[in-house]
Order: sequence, then structure tokens, then C-alpha cells
Amino acid sequence: MLPAVAPAVAPAVDAAFADLIERTAADLRGPVLMITDTGASEPVERPVSTLVVARDPAALRRLVTGLGAQPWSRVVALLLAESPGVVPLAVRPGWASLAGLDARTTPAGGAVTIARFSSRVPTHEVLAALARGCALPVTAGNDGVFTALAPGAAVPPADVTAATSYDAEAKTPAEVWVGGDTVAALEESPVTGRGPVVVAETGDLAVGPVDEAVFNPHGFQQTWSEGVTDLDLARPLTSGLVRDLRPHQGVRVTWPADPRTVAGLAMSGVPLVADPPRHETRAALGEAVTAALTAPVDLDDPLRREEHSVRLRRAALTDHSTLAWRGRLAARAGARHAAYPSVSVVLATRRPDLLDFAVGQVAKQRLTLPGAEVELVLAAHRWSPDPGRVAELLGGRAHTVLTFAPDTVFGDVLRAATDAASGDVVVKMDDDDWYGPDVLGDLLLARRYSGATLVGMPAEFVYLQPIDTTVRRRGASEAFGTFTAGGTTMIDRSVLRGIGGFRRVSAHVDLQLFGSVLAAGGTIYRTHGLGYTLRRTASGHTWETGLGYFLSRKSLVHQWHGFRPSQLLEHDAWEAPR
Repeated sequence: MLPAVAPAVAPAVDAAFADLIERTAADLRGPVLMITDTGASEPVERPVSTLVVARDPAALRRLVTGLGAQPWSRVVALLLAESPGVVPLAVRPGWASLAGLDARTTPAGGAVTIARFSSRVPTHEVLAALARGCALPVTAGNDGVFTALAPGAAVPPADVTAATSYDAEAKTPAEVWVGGDTVAALEESPVTGRGPVVVAETGDLAVGPVDEAVFNPHGFQQTWSEGVTDLDLARPLTSGLVRDLRPHQGVRVTWPADPRTVAGLAMSGVPLVADPPRHETRAALGEAVTAALTAPVDLDDPLRREEHSVRLRRAALTDHSTLAWRGRLAARAGARHAAYPSVSVVLATRRPDLLDFAVGQVAKQRLTLPGAEVELVLAAHRWSPDPGRVAELLGGRAHTVLTFAPDTVFGDVLRAATDAASGDVVVKMDDDDWYGPDVLGDLLLARRYSGATLVGMPAEFVYLQPIDTTVRRRGASEAFGTFTAGGTTMIDRSVLRGIGGFRRVSAHVDLQLFGSVLAAGGTIYRTHGLGYTLRRTASGHTWETGLGYFLSRKSLVHQWHGFRPSQLLEHDAWEAPR
């Protein structure tokens, strides 16, 4: 006999999961309030326990975003029909003490988390913490744009607040109402000084926001164990669908596929191929995603397959993430919103002969993400560059030129350069390595979807100049780890200052930085390494190691005679090694 559980419509699940819901509810202290991702339950007076049932992490995060305040509970339980793993709970200061925590996966690929507290806690805060725990730690929220579901909208959009009726006296009024075509004139809010803008989810808003904390390339597989498969048009976009498609060489999309599913799989890095879609689908996906989706690709070639995946995920993350969606809403409402951070490239060099090459790698960065601007802080060690030449090479981009005496320690050079930077994030670039035009953009995207403290790229492609050979090395990409290629590190300027900045050392400055980040409890994430090529010469590196290190069979994927980087480097003749 179940305790007093409020009626609710559970998500479409199989009999085993339905039985799990019943057994979990029976084990909770009653009365129990049940909430699902397909509809809220009837109110329960002072529930002791709250049970939330959702299809997958994305559905849970969407549910919690629009749930609003709930009665406090002593027990909060979560059931997910699909989950990539256990859903942890980070207890917040101010809650009652945690009396017990049961977090486990289910045999069918779902997850159960039951948190028991010594006294009642704010249920919505616990659910929000669980929603954050089941995805990558993206620092997000409303991104500065307050939204609500417009009256009469049939289906809630993927990311709205709980308000469904307009209150002109609300202290946090919605600026945008989503899901309706027209609505009666609404009273001006004294807080915003205007009424909300009503926006229909059509055109470039038709796909809706796709949660980049759930649908992202983390876990991309560079090799495959199964062949090309057709997309099952009956399956909705879930983390389980992404998991099932990861091992495949590629996925054929046939129309009429759901544009939201296509966008989410593209954001996840799944190698999709398709014929051109019809006009309305093309308008929903956008020109960039459509072009990447329909571009010819040789899926039998692992490198061409991964390059195709990168182009596709880049376009989809730029156009269909929650940040992109809310940015378009803000533009329609005339509201401010969060954007990508500004970037300061810190480039230290003691080789005058590499000035044109090194500054040219910064000048070629196209970086079209909203709000992302680039400045260069050039730190010349042991020599003084011509400021006019630097300005000419950069083509009008902001820059600062610093010079340092020969006896200045390298770590102090980098510390002074970062102190002179004005960007929100700092990127350390090396003077002799190659960078594709989208390196900074890809790092910013990875910073967003990973939530990592420091992001970078692996040194996957290496050009061994003394023997005119390019190698591709093994190494995990789109994964968390303990280091990245030192010449690709991106970190928030304030965080860098908070951990002490670059250490006063003459060598291994990057390893010191990685150690400081990890010691502070931070995380390090490596995105793909296809747009970056490390150069090794006979000498002149702060990390000295023989060429044999890069030719070891256990780390070698492929090698070519000559300079053979990935196509994503998009290099011109002036960049070719001499």
C-alpha cells in the first residue's frame, strides 16, 4: 500500500521502471509529493518526502528550471529512467545536516538518488543541486534574460521560469514570454520600465535551447566499433540516445527528422550525414549547421570523420545552446544578456625571427562568438619589437607590447603579461606553434560546456622539424585530465590571480599552473586537438626532450613525411615551416 502520494502522470517508461517508481515511493516517509517531467502533481499538505521522476538528465534540468518553489521536505528522492551514471548531491551550507544518501544506478541504465536530512530542507534547492550534479558543471542559469511561458502556449519551451501569468508588480518580472504568437497588451513593469516581449518559437527559435551541459562532445570516440547506422526517427533526444550512438562510425539522418534531435546530436559530436533538408527544417537548423551536416565526408578515414564532427559540433553549439537561444531572445526584447568572455592572448617570445609568424597566429583568429573580443599581450624577452610592425600584423586588434630584461625569470615574464591583460580569460600561446583560425572559439565553447577551471587542447599533432616529419599521437580528447598542451591553456584571469598566477620558475611553467589548479580543487579539460600543431626543433624549448619521445610506438597513431597537419589548421603558404 503506497503512502499518500499525490497523483501525477509519469513519463513514458517500461514496466520495470514503473515498478521501481512504486517501490521507491513505498520506501519513503509519507505523505509523499510526486513530481514528473510531464506534469506537476496535486498539492500535498506539508509533505515529508518529495519524489521526482524524469526521463533523463536533460528532462530533469528542464523540469527544475521551470518548477518554482515547492514545500520543504525531509527526504528528496530522484528517479531517472536514463542516466550516464550516478547522480551525486553537493550539500549546500544552510541546509539541515545530511542523515543519509543513497545514490546508485539501475540495471536498466537509469539512476536513483535518495537524500535524507535531519530536518526539512528547501526542496527546490536540493532538486537544483541534483540537476547540476547529473551534467557537466556549466556556470549558467538565466544568462541575464528572465523568461516565462506565455499564456495559452500548448507546450512549455525547454527553458522557462515558472511564471504563467503576468504580474506587473513582480520583483523579478519576465522580460520575454515564450511560446505565444500574440497576447493582450500587458502592463508596464515598474522594475523594467516596459512590458514583456512575446516571442513564438519559430524560425531560428524553433529548435529551442539545447542544454550544452548534457549535449556536448564530452566522451566523443575517435575510433568506432560499429558501422554507420540510420537515425531512429521515433526516439527523442536524450542522453541515452547519444550514448547508444557514440560507438557508431556515423549516423545517417533522413527527413523528416526532428531538428531538435539533430541539433542535440550535432552538439554532442555525433558524426551525422544527411541530404539537404526542406526549407522549414533548414531555417530551424540554420545555415551553418545545415552546411556542416550535408558536407561530403569520408567516414572511413578516422581523421576526416573527426574533422567533420568538429565542424558540426562547432556550428551547433554556436547556434543552438541555451546561451545562443537566450541571446536571440534578448535581442528581440532589447535586454542585456550573458555573452562569451573577452580573451587576452599572452604570447612570450625571445626570438625576433618568429615575430611575424607568432603574431600572425593571433591575427588569423576569426572568433565570431557574441561578446568574444581578442587582445594580444606580447611579452618580448631579451629584445624589443617594433610596435608599428606588431600593429600592422594584427590589423587593428587591441594589443600591448612589453619588453623584459635578459635576466628576467620566464615565470615572471608570464606573470607580468597576465597582469597587463584586460580580457576576462587569458590564453597562453607559444611563439613557434601553429593555430587554426577557430582555436580560441573552440576553447571558449569547451569552457562553456565543460565548466572546467582550465581548458586546453592535447598536443596531438607534432611537427618534428629536424627530420621534416609530422606525427599524430594518441591521447584522450574531449575529456577531463591533469594537463593540456601548454601553448593552448585558457583560464579565467581572476582565477589565475586567485591561485597565485604563474610561478617564478625558469622551466615547466605550465606544469606549475596545472598543479595549482588541481590543488585548489579545480578541473582541467581537453577539447579536440585538430586545430593545433606543436613544433619541435633541436633546441630552444622550456621542456626539453628528444625527438624519440614523439616517435614512440606506444604513443604513435600515424606519421607523415613533411608538414601534414589537420585540415582544421587552415594554414597558408606563409606559415609553412622552413
